[in-house]
Amino acid sequence: MRALFFPLVLWYTTAMKKATRTIEIGVIVLAVLVFGLWLYQQETVLSVGTAFALVSLSLFALTLTASLTRFVRIFTKTEPSSFSEPDTMRIRLSAWGLLLVFGLTVTLFQYIAVYLIADPGTTFQRSFRFLYYRSDVAHYMAIARDWYVPEGDERLRLVFLPLYPLAVRAFTLSVDYFWGAFTAAQVFSLLCLPAAYELFRLDTDRRGAMTCARILFLLPGAAFLRVPMSEGLFLLVTLLAVYFARRERFILAGLFTALSAFTRSLGILLLGLLFIEMLLVFLREYKADRSRAFRLLPRCAVGLLLGCCGTLAYLAVSWTVSGSPFTFLTYQRENWNQRLGLFFNTAAYQIEYGLMYLQNGDMKMALSLSLPNLLCGFAVLGLLYADRKRMRLSYLLWSLVYFALSMGATWLLSGPRYLAMVFPLALTLHQPGRRKAAELGLEAALLLSQTAYLLMLALDMSVY
Repeated sequence: MRALFFPLVLWYTTAMKKATRTIEIGVIVLAVLVFGLWLYQQETVLSVGTAFALVSLSLFALTLTASLTRFVRIFTKTEPSSFSEPDTMRIRLSAWGLLLVFGLTVTLFQYIAVYLIADPGTTFQRSFRFLYYRSDVAHYMAIARDWYVPEGDERLRLVFLPLYPLAVRAFTLSVDYFWGAFTAAQVFSLLCLPAAYELFRLDTDRRGAMTCARILFLLPGAAFLRVPMSEGLFLLVTLLAVYFARRERFILAGLFTALSAFTRSLGILLLGLLFIEMLLVFLREYKADRSRAFRLLPRCAVGLLLGCCGTLAYLAVSWTVSGSPFTFLTYQRENWNQRLGLFFNTAAYQIEYGLMYLQNGDMKMALSLSLPNLLCGFAVLGLLYADRKRMRLSYLLWSLVYFALSMGATWLLSGPRYLAMVFPLALTLHQPGRRKAAELGLEAALLLSQTAYLLMLALDMSVY
């Protein structure tokens, strides 16, 4: 028996080393080739933009290498499925209540602070329409009222997905769709707190889960949770999809994945996270009982197929309205100059435009557009790199793909808003055992930065 065992161990060890080495070399070679092709197309090779692009790609490649080598190892060493000490219902309700009070307090504080600083010259109640009727709010309200139309400038609304406008219509009790949109945004954003708590509770204790939920609520780009836009709904259904995937309730996870994809186009990426969680469960069950593992497959298949329905439903809407399921891509390209690009190219042109704004004395554009996009982009990459060995594998791979696609826009305006949806960042920012004063300091800094970002939006600066 020993004569067989030791050769198998040696073979496996050698195979793992080869696979890891192949991944490391492959990612490096691919990164060098892509960067070289990109560099060949640039007018200036040695520039600040090139340096920023190189740093961005390097961080991404190193993190991707770590995640892929971890993926190879899951076939012999699976990750834990959930935290071992579930809460009682009384503890859960208490945590939910405290978090909802926290969310209401933060929201009210920010609205009052912005109102007092922005000085809209009207009453507090009327100031909401004056201060927060920004960015894409009008488009969502128009879709809620009139649905999609095939002609005129209104046809461009097709690029905004339907679920949030449908929710706005449900929340609108009069002809004034603004208050329906505003109410829907507040409800969804507040519900993100208990949903986040339940998800983070699978990985940490009660105090840690509450801290992570608060951190997620306070990320700078999460200022858009207070605005009548789709961010609150998108984050809520995304958290629920991941929660049910972690709890191995894959059909419900597929349902919420579909809802996420029917809210924002990037919601379809949750299928990858869902698949990895299914694979982890299958491998764990396969080691214990092969027949039980194979009985999971129909449920997994239904969950994945159901998760595709949100995107398919949106394509059907696009086809019905415009005659083609992909017309929205044309609208994005022709009207917003948006195509799928390279995320590290975004880092390059953001710093170059930022320096140009500073040279021209345009502090408004530099502080509200270029600087937030750069800071949030590199902060997310840095956090993912720092936590590449500890973060749950499905979270890490999903975050990397989400980052690459959301930050790869050929003309990025909304980086902080997009990246506020990367929920694993809250687990990374929370460090168990950190002193209470340090925790409070982090949350206070996030609150101030988020309030400043919301204020820039309310002042009609270049925040989108």
